[in-house]
Amino acid sequence: MRRLTKAERAELFGMFKGRCSYCGEELGKRWHADHVKAVYRRHKLIREPGQGYKTQLVGADRIENDALDNFMPACAPCNLSKATYTLEQWRDVLAGYVGALDRNAPTYRMAKKHGLIVETQITVEFYFEKLAREAA
Repeated sequence: MRRLTKAERAELFGMFKGRCSYCGEELGKRWHADHVKAVYRRHKLIREPGQGYKTQLVGADRIENDALDNFMPACAPCNLSKATYTLEQWRDVLAGYVGALDRNAPTYRMAKKHGLIVETQITVEFYFEKLAREAA
């Protein structure tokens, strides 16, 4: 897989005026170039004497997805959360976070009980989708 050039990264950064294409937050300095359709990297675990273990990239599948028109600018949390999900799969995962919080976080349930959190049934809409809808 190739690295994006500085010009390509600058173009990608400017796509949404320096905002994450998924959540809309400002990207800052340490942003990611996300593959919308995933490239699956294959790694091998290597033991280095006296240094422990590290991973080494040994190949990739779906390399055809490593194309400039398949990239979106993303903040690190969104890119790491999205991982190799499709947009629809990730939308479902994000929607499931509310139920997970309700099941697993007593502080969330207490805040909800006292009206500090109001759950909605809205469909997750990514920032780039919102911009497209508003422009139409």
